[in-house]
Amino acid sequence: MSSVLQAPVWRGFRPGIITLVVSMGAATGALLPLRNSLSLAAAALVFVLPVVGAMLLGGARVGLLGVVLGFVVLDVVFIPPYGTLTVGSGQNWLALIVYVAVVLLVAVVVSRLQQLRSDSARRAADSRQLLQLSELLVADKPLRELLAVIASSVRSAFNFETVALLLPSVATGYLEIVASDGTELGGESLDRLLPVPGTPASLTGSIVAGALLRQIPLTATGRPVGLLVLRGRALDLHDRGLLATYANHAALAIERAQLRDQALRANLLQEVDEWRAALVSSVAHDLRTPLASIKVAVSDLREPGIVLPEAARSDLLETIEEQTDRLTRLVTTVLDLWRLEAGALKPRREPVEADDLIDEAAALVERSLDTSRLRRVVTPDLPPLEVDPTLIAQALANLLENAARHSPPDAEIAVEAARGRGSENEVEIAVSDSGPGVPREQRDLIFELFHRGADGGRAGLGLAIAKAFVEAHGGRIGVGPARGGGARFVLTVPAASRSAAELPGDDEVSS
Repeated sequence: MSSVLQAPVWRGFRPGIITLVVSMGAATGALLPLRNSLSLAAAALVFVLPVVGAMLLGGARVGLLGVVLGFVVLDVVFIPPYGTLTVGSGQNWLALIVYVAVVLLVAVVVSRLQQLRSDSARRAADSRQLLQLSELLVADKPLRELLAVIASSVRSAFNFETVALLLPSVATGYLEIVASDGTELGGESLDRLLPVPGTPASLTGSIVAGALLRQIPLTATGRPVGLLVLRGRALDLHDRGLLATYANHAALAIERAQLRDQALRANLLQEVDEWRAALVSSVAHDLRTPLASIKVAVSDLREPGIVLPEAARSDLLETIEEQTDRLTRLVTTVLDLWRLEAGALKPRREPVEADDLIDEAAALVERSLDTSRLRRVVTPDLPPLEVDPTLIAQALANLLENAARHSPPDAEIAVEAARGRGSENEVEIAVSDSGPGVPREQRDLIFELFHRGADGGRAGLGLAIAKAFVEAHGGRIGVGPARGGGARFVLTVPAASRSAAELPGDDEVSS
């Protein structure tokens, strides 16, 4: 960095020499016809101008050369006898000494101004680089990307051959290279740098293998964060101070990124714990009724002091079978929900008629819902649905089971299928019950996983699972009031295209 800042001074030396020679030659040519009538002091005063001009352009070195050249020219050209170095009278000596003193004084002033200008330029460059680094570090970047930015910015700022960033491993605690820029750091250099396995790593600054490999500790709030390893040129006092500032900025940025990652992990673990607790609570809620029914039925069957009629015994066995099927269906749908949320389950779409889908859903809940209670209304010429029949049938079965649970025992449950009101490429299937309905403020929350209303009603997994299955097809589900009171749940799914609907099935092709 120092050589870069001093380069303009060296680049100005040659133009300064050229300017000095040309301007002094011009001054000599202009004053030569007047030398017999011109005093030496006046000529010396004129010669100060080209030396000062050349000095401003080329620096103090050009000024010193101008002093010597001006002294010689004044002595040889303007002091008789001309063409010799004889000074003669004391008045001539006084004029030359004053000339040299003035020029040297100007040289000192110019040199000091140039030094101040160079220092100012250097500080400005340092400030710009620190600002650029700060902007890079304060950006909200992932830790791995931030480490790469630190390595590349330090190498470009200081022109090192290699910059490597080492952090303690979370798993082992040993130092490991997490980011590097430039030539690869390895072999003997890496062996000298890393501690022997089993010994603690030292996060202190030192020079390894001479001046070619330097360690800079990264500390934040008095705590060691990592190690910055540099290979390449030696550093002067100024660059070492600037690099220390870089290291402080980098350490703070790394600590901030690590704390952010820890906070994200803590939040994720907290959400997982909350989700797990809610899952256990909700599954327990849905399992409580069938398990209680199975327990009561089995206890009655096992009671030795009770002789049950064959009809009662058959009813108990039917209850056990019905509740067992319900438990099996619940576990299966929960597993499907988990697989769907994890991306392991993808809907296998195929054209399905609405009537067939309603039949399949009714078959899933036939033990808890008498099919004679269903009133089916399917619009003529309704296009098939392009869905996964297993998932959508289960979603529809959950709606039917929910309607049966919140309706009077013999109340009718309507299932309607029609074209979507918003688009001709959608099909709506609505399930209406005669229950108490859903309050307006609960209509968006009722489909949330593990939500339970203030009155304890409509709790459980069924509606959340139905929503997840429908939305996996790009559809939507909602609830509103039914025409005769109660709730009306509507699921909207894509309709199959005509070309897809008219394709023959495998059995038709084989026949």
